[in-house]
Amino acid sequence: MHAIIKMGDGKYYISSVFGYYNDVKSEGDYQRYLERIHTPYYVVFNEEKTKLIKWYNMQPDTEFLIKQVLIIDSDESGWNINEEDGTGGVSFLPRELADKIISEGSIPDDIMQQCKKIEESYVYDEYREIKTEKDIEDFDWATGNFHDAYIKEQKILEGGELYLRFSGIWGCQVEIWFWDDLEYCSESRNPEYSDPYWSCSTLELKNGYVYFVDGEIDVKEITDGYCWFKARHMKYHIIPN
Repeated sequence: MHAIIKMGDGKYYISSVFGYYNDVKSEGDYQRYLERIHTPYYVVFNEEKTKLIKWYNMQPDTEFLIKQVLIIDSDESGWNINEEDGTGGVSFLPRELADKIISEGSIPDDIMQQCKKIEESYVYDEYREIKTEKDIEDFDWATGNFHDAYIKEQKILEGGELYLRFSGIWGCQVEIWFWDDLEYCSESRNPEYSDPYWSCSTLELKNGYVYFVDGEIDVKEITDGYCWFKARHMKYHIIPN
């Protein structure tokens, strides 16, 4: 697993993710709801890749929900996962050890070497084309299934590609390009006469095409009552806020 780690003011870096945990401990429903939002954190490298740090999914000490971690590679190979709550981490770094290392500020050499091996095996593709189911999964993780997204910019480029820039997504903006045998209809999200905000999305590869639509539906059910796009190719770019 790998992520964009947001530091604020538009600054960010890429890190491997070695664990994901939370501290949901209260008995009351409302307090547990708040803890599910505010306590989840990731075990990642610091920017210099010299130590491990705890980085909260949501920025602490603010009245707003500001997402700080964007998962760009969802691969959990070699992880031990708690099936009850979805938390877990790499097998060589259980939570107790990770928390101890983070608290003490130093990392044993054998653990560092295993972390670096994972880090060095990954190359971030900033402009990524959707070609596989893994690409779709990573897109959903990074963009939060396009919850609260809206089209900020839409235009046809000189080469015939459709360019879209989406805003409103938690933690980022997203640029998307569609090309080759392009079809689309975005009128249902025209802000002049309808609600521009998406609640969710479906991205699907089928019969040599990529489909993207503003709802959780089968592509066979797409009509112009939805905001939808169809092409042979789709590429996207994450822009952290």
